[in-house]
Amino acid sequence: MIASRKSPRRTRRDGWLRRTRNVVRSRGIFLPTWAFACVLGAVMGSGNASAQADPPPDLNQAKANMLWNIAKFVEWPALPTDRSQPLVFTILGEDDLAADLAGLLSSRTVNGRPVFVRFARRPQDARGSQILYLAASESSQIGPVLAAVDTSAVLTVSDAPGFATHGGMVGFATDGTRVRFEVNRNVAERNGLKLSAKLLSLAHLVPDAPGTP
Repeated sequence: MIASRKSPRRTRRDGWLRRTRNVVRSRGIFLPTWAFACVLGAVMGSGNASAQADPPPDLNQAKANMLWNIAKFVEWPALPTDRSQPLVFTILGEDDLAADLAGLLSSRTVNGRPVFVRFARRPQDARGSQILYLAASESSQIGPVLAAVDTSAVLTVSDAPGFATHGGMVGFATDGTRVRFEVNRNVAERNGLKLSAKLLSLAHLVPDAPGTP
């Protein structure tokens, strides 16, 4: 009886897993089995909310495209000059945006480089990446996550409110149906990243919050 009550939920979840597996296999994303459940768990719980607001999928796509364009205007130290070497993009945690980011970035290049997308369980697994996206499920762990990549040339990005003012480098902010991005220039430059003047002119620049390392 317990199994029968849970079977409809499993069926929906399995459908999401199969669809996402097909996408990532065709695009060459490194996505272990456990990550499918993690990333799509938030989508499964969306329920009737999606019917009330058509903009959210569009907003997530806008953020994914925005991050792709942001990456074009970032210089990483010690990045191989060989453009066949990929830009490593790590996703830590789960939320709706993570799947959109993985799908879009895995199909694009950044200044001629392919993007290698991977999912991580632990903050330290993000070392060696060029970009780290911190998902909503890990928003309460911003401090420890940022500490794990501190002094590393990793562009840290999140959709969490106030991310850029609390030690992150790039944070998304939504105003109705519009998306803007915030940049903490001090943190980025302190970790060896160079952000172009054009990028900074389009961003909302934010300072560190009091007490931020």
